[in-house]
Amino acid sequence: MSAPLEGITVLDLTWNLPGPYASFLLASLGATVTKIEPPGGEPARHMPTLFEAINRGKDSVVLDLKQPGDRERLLQQVGHADVFIEGFRPGVADRLGCGAPIVQAHNPRIVYCSISAFGQRGPRRDQPGHDLNAQALAGLCHLARDPSGRPHGLPIPVADLSASMSAVASICAALYARDRGESDRPGALLDVAMVDTALSWASIWSDGVDLAASARRAIPPGMDPLARRLLLERLDRQRLHALPHYEVFRCRDGAWLAIGVVDERHFWTSLCEALGLRRLSGLSMSARTVLSPVIKRLFALSLRRRPRDTWLERFEAEGLPVCAVLTPAEARADPHLRGRLVDPRGRLRAPVAGGIGLSHDAPPLSGDGGVS
Repeated sequence: MSAPLEGITVLDLTWNLPGPYASFLLASLGATVTKIEPPGGEPARHMPTLFEAINRGKDSVVLDLKQPGDRERLLQQVGHADVFIEGFRPGVADRLGCGAPIVQAHNPRIVYCSISAFGQRGPRRDQPGHDLNAQALAGLCHLARDPSGRPHGLPIPVADLSASMSAVASICAALYARDRGESDRPGALLDVAMVDTALSWASIWSDGVDLAASARRAIPPGMDPLARRLLLERLDRQRLHALPHYEVFRCRDGAWLAIGVVDERHFWTSLCEALGLRRLSGLSMSARTVLSPVIKRLFALSLRRRPRDTWLERFEAEGLPVCAVLTPAEARADPHLRGRLVDPRGRLRAPVAGGIGLSHDAPPLSGDGGVS
């Protein structure tokens, strides 16, 4: 069976994470990807494990785009490409001779995708920025604040990776539109900003999961004003984790498990039964939310009575959404995940439906003064 993007050629002028991960996903869908690296290789080569993970299946060419001859070599390749991805700050690609007007003049049908922190237009377009800057500006750091109110960046580079996924979706849609019907249909110019995707995700979570709003109706009218304010601040900060049944707990053997019940009444009832806390099963969701600290302590005491595997067997028999807390290495060894995402050599496949693997399973090699 042919891959969905078989026959599509991609030129990738991106470094580090957002662009390279996007082109890795495209390669996993069958596209032929050529990295264009500066002399000495892209900066991520000093992190070999990361570089290998997101650059497998690609070829590489070293070009010094400050040199006219190398710029001409790049534009010669543009004429045969379907997709061009660049990850420079706005204006840099133009100065290097590979901005959208020049590239599309050489190939009007090419899909030109720019990935940047703040996008190609707007007051912040010229500002430098990385994942943490986009998280902060989009509200993600606010959502991740600790009990003291201090904001934090998420441990996963959400802005980078969400931009990667947005770029892939946009590129595939542009290719479909280009190749539908008329053979002379032009390509597209795509402006993907990390802060855009981060704000989209943050807004969905901030606006869509507002437990404080429903809890306000369940707070007793005579509640102390300070206690009321602290309660609402906790609910606003913790979001779903304010629920006593959406949390990570420690078991008797020191291992951890995650209970992922949200608004399912039948799960809540079964969970209370399994933990020997049947008297709690009649509580409404609003009451559970307000009383969450007390209920979490009761859950914790109950779960510390048995080792994790014993609890997992019991919860599985009840059909509850409970699982072990694994390290990434343990996750790759899990039979379910290994069967879905780990290839015979122990490497992770790209999480894209319809991908059939890479044309070759190695990253581009480094050579003297550059990349071969």
